Amino acid sequence: MKSINNFFVKEPAWRELSQWPLRTMPKHVVDWLLEPNSLTNRIKTTFHKPFSVSLKGQGLAKSFLADAQRLNQPPYRYALTREVELNIGGKPFVFARTTLPRKVAHNLQELTHLGSKPLGEVIFSYPDLKRVRLDLAKIDAAQLNITTRKLLAGQPYIWARRNTYQINKCTFLVSEFFLPALFESA
Repeated sequence: MKSINNFFVKEPAWRELSQWPLRTMPKHVVDWLLEPNSLTNRIKTTFHKPFSVSLKGQGLAKSFLADAQRLNQPPYRYALTREVELNIGGKPFVFARTTLPRKVAHNLQELTHLGSKPLGEVIFSYPDLKRVRLDLAKIDAAQLNITTRKLLAGQPYIWARRNTYQINKCTFLVSEFFLPALFESA
């Protein structure tokens, strides 16, 4: 099976929210990282240009090691992985990666065939959706592939969050990587 990785040369190193000195981080960044509701909805209501999702890759693939550990899965186990860009006015503002263990993908099949539909519109319609953990990362530009690095507009790093969600006791990950365009335009 192939790898689904359209953004990285080295996977992110995540740390739980409690390990971050939020007071020392830029307030506008923290505000986006801690958003408790749908990121899709927040982007749509913040910006006045058309919103779209570009599917970059989806399929069964080995999870990133840190993601497999977070999901309590062996690193060789395959999961359904989906990578997208969230665009405003045709320009990428966020890229995202969803990791669904195979059993979760089977139980939540409505999450497996989204195409260019935003994941946030689906999962936030579930009344029992719970975010059970939030991890953050500060990702150095050198960890990103050359194509993604071009989206940084000279910035040396990007901020990211990894949400561990549960629906009907099914646990999955949604990782969101905030490009500089988001903060410059907000």
